[in-house]
Order: sequence, then structure tokens, then C-alpha cells
Amino acid sequence: MSYLFFLGIGLGTIWWGIRTTEEVARLTAAIVGALLLIWGLCLTPQSFLLIAEVLAILAIFRICVRCCKC
Repeated sequence: MSYLFFLGIGLGTIWWGIRTTEEVARLTAAIVGALLLIWGLCLTPQSFLLIAEVLAILAIFRICVRCCKC
């Protein structure tokens, strides 16, 4: 059940990074959030892994698109 903790903290960190306006804090939140998501994905059971991966990719993709102004 610890995988939910890491996934939640990772998504929360990425969410905070999206809401902040400072570029350094946004980049730091994206990196820390990605590391926590990867750690959570390593602990995720096989049955929930696909859902967690899709959520992680969507969360990180939003930050990349906002930073590039695409």
C-alpha cells in the first residue's frame, strides 16, 4: 500500500508545480514529482501498473506542454 503514498505525493508535487509561477520551482517540482512517481511505479502491483503509468504520463505531459508554450 506504500505505492499509493508515493504516487499521491508525486502527483501532488507535480500539481503544485503547475500552479506555481516561478520557473525554478516549477522545474524542481517536475523533477521531484517524476522521481516520486517512478518510485511509486516500481512498488505498484502488476494489476494497477497500467493505470498508474497512464496517469503519470498525463501529469508530466501537462507540465512539459506548459513550459514550452506549445
